[in-house]
Amino acid sequence: MGRETILEDGVKERLMASARPLFAERGFDRASVRDIAREAGANPAAVSYYFGGKEGLYRAVLEDAWAELERHFGALMSECPEPMAKIESFVRGLFAFHAANPYMIRFINREMADPTPCFEAVIIPHVTRVAGALRAALAEATERGDLEKGTDPALAAVLLASMSNYIFLVGPVARRVFLDPGPSLQKLPDAILSLFMKGVSCREA
Repeated sequence: MGRETILEDGVKERLMASARPLFAERGFDRASVRDIAREAGANPAAVSYYFGGKEGLYRAVLEDAWAELERHFGALMSECPEPMAKIESFVRGLFAFHAANPYMIRFINREMADPTPCFEAVIIPHVTRVAGALRAALAEATERGDLEKGTDPALAAVLLASMSNYIFLVGPVARRVFLDPGPSLQKLPDAILSLFMKGVSCREA
């Protein structure tokens, strides 16, 4: 394999596509350039040519994934003029995105457990923007009287995001322990929204 193979059409895209699941499953250290290139049907030298090395490829894959997530939420929430509709779109959109991109949550877990430089450079800026949109919707809903007076938008955003992400963070174990298969998972966004909006206590705190 020579330079002409490195410059073959689609090599860069194939490398990123093959790197996504390998980085998610093995983490940065255990996902080798050779394995990534083999899965992509590419020359290992192409990783250095296009990305400057494995670190550059990892950052490109992570940046692409988070940019996709940010675009996803940006489109959803821009379609909803009302703050409560934006909040609902956030929950439903998160479930839809994770269902379509199962590798994403593993990336998050690995970065949380063993942060790379990408944590500060890539993840924090994207999360800040997505969380900021949710926080703004919660603040507006509170001001309009749709949520309880005195609701802290930042804390409410943390709670709502935690409730929505949990089932994907803990994976099949939680789905087997807490949920009946199939219908329960499909109904989970409705349940989360209901609990968040209405609460479950019948007594005053």
